[in-house]
Amino acid sequence: MKKSIFTIALLLGLQVSQTVGAQNEQVTLRVQNAVRPLVEKWVAEYQKTNHNTTFQIVSGKPTNTEHQISFVTEQDAEAVFFARYAVLPITVKDSEAAKLLGSKRLNAKKLKSLFFVKDEFDDTKESKTEQALHIYTGNSQQSASRTWANNFKQETSNYKGKKISGDDSFINTAISRDPLGVAVNSLSNIFDLQSRQLRQNLAIIPLDIDKHGKQILEEGRLDDVIQLLEQEHFAEIPTGKIGVEYDHHDSQLNAFVRWILTDGNKYIHEYGLLQLTPKELTAQLHRAEQQDLAQK
Repeated sequence: MKKSIFTIALLLGLQVSQTVGAQNEQVTLRVQNAVRPLVEKWVAEYQKTNHNTTFQIVSGKPTNTEHQISFVTEQDAEAVFFARYAVLPITVKDSEAAKLLGSKRLNAKKLKSLFFVKDEFDDTKESKTEQALHIYTGNSQQSASRTWANNFKQETSNYKGKKISGDDSFINTAISRDPLGVAVNSLSNIFDLQSRQLRQNLAIIPLDIDKHGKQILEEGRLDDVIQLLEQEHFAEIPTGKIGVEYDHHDSQLNAFVRWILTDGNKYIHEYGLLQLTPKELTAQLHRAEQQDLAQK
């Protein structure tokens, strides 16, 4: 009798151990550097109330690893989106490029002409300013330069100048070493997320937008810029969406993504991103739930 009781207890113990092991299975978050601080914040907040989920944050291309969430831009149609990011043209403060551009106001047409090689049907000549400036753009799949190119209906291969490999923060370094350098980058790389001001050595290239928009960009306060771009659309300032791809069969991943779209949403501005509109956010939450149900 004692032997039977011991055997049953041992079997129950093994089952409990296996259940706990399954609950504590590690989730891999594959994240580009631009949103890594936000994801780290999410993980810290999520684990305060969800003690059975552990996370590993990694970079690089998505793999076939189980229990993985990949953070992607809107080129990935299957993603569930949680925020938008904005892209602005920049140069170095007080540089030769800043002086050349300081008295100008560039509209969408002039920005396209500045950054992209003209097509064979465009017989307009480059201005002296365009000829003098050096263009720097990102070369990664997640670079803000792709969103900038899409906005002007251009391929990234049509960019003038030099392409910088790696994280978009390296673009800032490249133009800081070139007095004639200009580039594009996302808000999180242009502004200091702690002081909420433009990074000390950067300047936004003057744009031909309405008076209110000009004033906001000239004052250079991140939260004002975010509010402006959530309320208004400018052809000169493209925005893109960022989201997640994951296996909807995985209940742990489903739970975390739903948390991102609800509780995690309140941290979006803190990390230089724009919130989706309430209608868009509701649609994404509904989409995630519908996909989850379809996979069950």
